[in-house]
Amino acid sequence: MDKEENKKLEALMDKFMAEAPIESPSADFTKNVLRQIEAESPKEVFKYQPILSGRVLSFGFIAFVALLAYLGTQLGPSGGQGWFKNINMDAWFHMDWQWMSGYSFPKTMVYAFLFLGLLFFAQVPWLKKHLGGNSY
Repeated sequence: MDKEENKKLEALMDKFMAEAPIESPSADFTKNVLRQIEAESPKEVFKYQPILSGRVLSFGFIAFVALLAYLGTQLGPSGGQGWFKNINMDAWFHMDWQWMSGYSFPKTMVYAFLFLGLLFFAQVPWLKKHLGGNSY
């Protein structure tokens, strides 16, 4: 019974397919679609606006720097109070270059650094020319 139903369904589908017209787009369909797309003016969906304006950000930065300066003068290492009273910052900035006294750079290494530095600074104009001149 299943095979007979399949044959009937297949015959019905063949009948529908025979009656259905074959549709195809016109020869210049792509041109028409592209012309329609180009004719429409671009609509601005979303215009970016920052949450905080430049003035507010500048004021906030200045206020932050002023707060840091105030805290540095009140609680700094020279004040001897607050968080910094037990920190010995002189040891942090003590320069001990004794380990460098017996070291000398080989000439090959000096030449290599000079050559690599020259190549680094020579690539900037080359890349600028290669990437389109004054694009940046």
